[in-house]
Amino acid sequence: MNLIALIRRIDRINMSIGQAVSWLSLAMVLVTVVDVIMRYLLNTGAVWVQETEWHLFGLTFLLSAGYTLQRDGHVRVDIFYAKRSRRTKAWIDLFGTLLFLFPVCAVVIWSSHKFVMNSWDFREGSPDPGGLPARYLIKAMIPTAFVLVAVQGVSELLKQLTTLFGRKERT
Repeated sequence: MNLIALIRRIDRINMSIGQAVSWLSLAMVLVTVVDVIMRYLLNTGAVWVQETEWHLFGLTFLLSAGYTLQRDGHVRVDIFYAKRSRRTKAWIDLFGTLLFLFPVCAVVIWSSHKFVMNSWDFREGSPDPGGLPARYLIKAMIPTAFVLVAVQGVSELLKQLTTLFGRKERT
């Protein structure tokens, strides 16, 4: 498989996940509306509804991170970046990917392993009565999300190397 095909395959994976996860935002809004109606109009509430909001938010945030990286949507200091040439941007992105992105992903994946495995071992659920079961599934998304970011980082690194040293074609 050539580099361009690999870049496109990785990009397709995170694009698909990002598009699927975008629907979680709609679900989160609907659940929040139900929660507000229950709490302020009906003077009642349910722990599982509030926890569903938190879980949907967490899933949306975590699983869209690779997609956001692909779409160049993460926060950056544009005063140093925006007016640079394409090659200079590629150098900045290359060093940022190697010095920050990959190490942070590795640390989070490594350090969350025991946290997630403990949760799985105990089949952790909500500590609150009426809360959601299977909290371990949500916690498992932490390393999963950072694997997706790291894989997208590989795609971005290959794009940067292609810009700097390779073919003119860029995905």
